Amino acid sequence: MKITVHQEKLNEALSKVRNAVPTKSSLPILSSILLSAENGVLKLTSTDLRMTIEQELEECDIEEEGKVTIRAHLFSNLLSNLSKGDVVIESKGENQVVVKSGRTEVKYITMSPDEFPPIIYVTDEEPIIISEALLLDMLKKVVFAVCTEEARYALTGVLFEVNGGNINVVATDGKRMSLRRERECVPGKRNIRITIPERTVKELMNQMDGLGDVKIFAEEARATFVFNKTRLTSSLIEGAFPNYESVIPKDYSKHVIIGTESWKYVLKRAEAMKTMSVKVHIKKGKIDIEVQNPEVGEFTDTVEVEYEGDEVKTGFNIEYLADVVDHITTDKLVMSVRDSNSPCIIRPLTPEAEGDERYINIIMPVRL
Repeated sequence: MKITVHQEKLNEALSKVRNAVPTKSSLPILSSILLSAENGVLKLTSTDLRMTIEQELEECDIEEEGKVTIRAHLFSNLLSNLSKGDVVIESKGENQVVVKSGRTEVKYITMSPDEFPPIIYVTDEEPIIISEALLLDMLKKVVFAVCTEEARYALTGVLFEVNGGNINVVATDGKRMSLRRERECVPGKRNIRITIPERTVKELMNQMDGLGDVKIFAEEARATFVFNKTRLTSSLIEGAFPNYESVIPKDYSKHVIIGTESWKYVLKRAEAMKTMSVKVHIKKGKIDIEVQNPEVGEFTDTVEVEYEGDEVKTGFNIEYLADVVDHITTDKLVMSVRDSNSPCIIRPLTPEAEGDERYINIIMPVRL
């Protein structure tokens, strides 16, 4: 193989794939990036066997087609410190690659590209096509609620469900749940229900720029996401995701309308007390909050709200409340409560409805 490619373009492509390179592995070849040059396209590939990322680069001059592997951390360090200009990569025999740029020349000992694991991805089904901007927004709205306990493996990812042209994206850790949904936004009649690992979700969020469309191919064990010359394939979370619809409380009559910014900063001040729980006392026209930490002291504050119902005293995890308000973009939100022992529902307030049903957050109360 012999190719010439601009340093900036190659470094950008490498940055797209290097997150799939494992920090430790029993297979030495996985520490390398596979470079494949054929049909006028340079493709960079990395994998840890659970997630694979492929990035195509068309802006290159392929003098001789072929494949080589280069250890990812060495190659990344070199590229990021080269001057802007052309980089020439040429294989020498089966175990050496020469990289040249200006006066710099590096000879790497490499492993055979035949040792690189075969790439398995899903393409034999008709893809679901949605906008990157929509998928990016939906994932951001829920990923913070993913469970981090490996003992609850089925909850350590984000549920992605398409049914009848509608999309539901859900995450829960058993103490809170976030649901983002859109209606009639997917063409075609294909339905899927998969749980995407948290790491894959965050990689998608990091890679997508929100400007084009993403094609999603899914089967029982894995899914492939294709966007902007990137192909990301991931294993999926096994196990049944809970029936999230049954978790959404019904028939709540106490609705508190709160200014999003004022609520956000009250919670940030409360978080500074370095404790997990906050007492919430809902009254007519205001909410009093109180935090007690024996090692730090006491904190009280009040935020004005729109509410005329009966008083409710309850308590919640401060972090959970803060996570939700950080992802609400409307000027006001609606907190719906029943009593001190029931979960609360938090939704954006939109002009069309009392609470926007496209984005629902449920938080269990805590004993104080």
